[in-house]
Amino acid sequence: MKKTLKLSILALFVGHYCHSLSAETLSPEGDVIVDDFERITITSNRKESLDTDLAMSVHGIGKDELDIDNGQHVAESLNSISGVLIDQLSGGQGHKAAIRMPMNTSGYYLYLQDNIPLQSPAFFNHNALWWSSFNSNVARMEVLKGAGTALYGSGAVAATVNILSEDVAKAPETSLDAMLGEDEYSKVQISHSNRISDTQGFRVSASFLNNEGWRDHTGSKRAEVTIRHELELSDNERLVTSFVMSDLEQEMATSLSEELYKNDKTNSGLSDEVLASDPLRKTEYMRISTQWDKTNGNNYYSLIPYYRVRTNDYTATWNQNMPKVESEVKTLGLLALANFEHENDSETTIGFDIEFTEGDQLSYQPLDFTTTGWGADTFVKGEKFYDDTTQYIGFSPYVQHKQKLSENIDVTLGARYDYAKYEFKNHLDVFGDIGHGKLSLENKDDDFSHLSPKASLNYHLGDDSSVYLRYANSFRLPTAGSLYHLTTKDDGNAKAVDPEVSDTYELGYKVNLETVNFDFAIYYMDVDDGIVHAYNDLGQRYLTNASRVIHKGFEAAMLWQISEQFNITTAYSQAKHEFDQHEQYSGNEMTAAPEYIANVRLRFMPSFLPGFSSMLEMQSIGEYWLDDANSQDADGNDRIEDGYTVVNFKARYQINEKLALHARLLNVADNEYVQEGSYRYGKTKYSPGAPRTLYVGLNYQW
Repeated sequence: MKKTLKLSILALFVGHYCHSLSAETLSPEGDVIVDDFERITITSNRKESLDTDLAMSVHGIGKDELDIDNGQHVAESLNSISGVLIDQLSGGQGHKAAIRMPMNTSGYYLYLQDNIPLQSPAFFNHNALWWSSFNSNVARMEVLKGAGTALYGSGAVAATVNILSEDVAKAPETSLDAMLGEDEYSKVQISHSNRISDTQGFRVSASFLNNEGWRDHTGSKRAEVTIRHELELSDNERLVTSFVMSDLEQEMATSLSEELYKNDKTNSGLSDEVLASDPLRKTEYMRISTQWDKTNGNNYYSLIPYYRVRTNDYTATWNQNMPKVESEVKTLGLLALANFEHENDSETTIGFDIEFTEGDQLSYQPLDFTTTGWGADTFVKGEKFYDDTTQYIGFSPYVQHKQKLSENIDVTLGARYDYAKYEFKNHLDVFGDIGHGKLSLENKDDDFSHLSPKASLNYHLGDDSSVYLRYANSFRLPTAGSLYHLTTKDDGNAKAVDPEVSDTYELGYKVNLETVNFDFAIYYMDVDDGIVHAYNDLGQRYLTNASRVIHKGFEAAMLWQISEQFNITTAYSQAKHEFDQHEQYSGNEMTAAPEYIANVRLRFMPSFLPGFSSMLEMQSIGEYWLDDANSQDADGNDRIEDGYTVVNFKARYQINEKLALHARLLNVADNEYVQEGSYRYGKTKYSPGAPRTLYVGLNYQW
């Protein structure tokens, strides 16, 4: 029997994860209680909603689950959700994502913190979750899979990920968490919350992380501070002001050749000449926002003005000549929403988003370098590949109406109109072909607009179960880089790429019983004019629009509380991602698209040791192609025979009300595995998975 089939049967019969294991809390005696709160989500419409009232697949991870995970990266928790794979890059703070998509770095995902976008769609960065306050202040994480609701625009194609901060405590509290791990890993978190008066309070949180990395030149340091202030203006009106600031410095490495992977998996993959320049990634982030909420009878109003600035400087180690890239992006935005509940059990939401962003981008050659092999070229120190400023304006009004058709059936209709304008200013003094296959454009403007309709039907089978049918249109804007950082293969007189437009169709079922929570979703998503990578005759990469790409699959999740001492959650998805119409790859599967993604978590809370909880976790992904031509796999064969399977063990012991100990042993069996492979420039490259790694720590509250 194929491994994939066996895992499918396991997932369907043993159970799957639904909404989050965090749906569990511990009683004072150490017993598990299934808490209905974890069936509540807010990402879909910024209001608390019961999951069975939502015609969509949205899962949450609550505080209790986050505490036992105690991860050094968001991937350690998010990967427990069905159909979600966050691929942590080189053991650092970066990541790729595969949610109803192959593992990719493209803008198919909308990343939020407290409902506010972490970045501008015009300057999408696949590592955006490192700008969230995950390390210092997080209470919950939610993932809305598939195209977003009318509240969300560009990027909400395959998923919306929302990191939610912890509220101000009702009574004074201080928490200190310290963790040590192998490879000189250390992390310290401290948080203090207090009430200033009956109407206002604050929370201040900070963290510092240091990690030398298990591979050469993969060390990282990250500092973070968050401040939250809550002010009750009246019984039905309040202001929540948040300030987030972080600083990250991370050494750069790259994937390994076949020879290095076999002989030295700890190698950085960089030449001595490049290592001598000490390639680093440095990023600073700051965001300040104020959320005004007011309830007037059955009506709800919300305004969120925000200002955000980030820098991102790095060496592009995935390019043969290792260019330096520096950027700064500043954004001023406003999110406005009003929700009106009507007497006939219906409600209407209207709103708009406005964003003004300016981004400065520079790329240059840091040292003399000659590449070898396919597309060999000589680069001279100081050469500039681009130096420009792009201004972006986005305006997006939307409306959404939910109507009850009968006692058990409701329908939701929505639409969002997005208008985006780019103004590009080139600071290079030359235009046209500037060498190395690069194209320098003259100053130009571009604008895009798109109307995204949404519709869903939700049928309540009972108080605790529902079945839904959903359609959602979405799109993703081309980034400033894809528009203006072109190669000579592109037509510099026209738009480099057009926006991608997607249509998602989804059928789902949810049920929440006394000891079992289960949900299932099957989806079909087609992407017209999909933005994909292609290569010219010199092996240089550029972006082009594929005619049509199809993503289809199913996701299942179950929480089964076997007894007061044992429970199990499983998360399984199986998908196929293929080019339907493409100049080169029609009929081929997309690269880096695992056939399945699985996560199983078995928890044990022994009655003889109150306060102790442990978890045995299995994370597994299936086979995938290394290139879109479907010519190479990780073994140089026609098809990868296996992906990887890793087992982790996690434990937490709440000794008393103040002190808790926690530990994590990742990759218990110390398996050697390829975390991700690729075939580029005629060579197969490997990113090795981390070996067995131990982390221990304590948490003290007073």
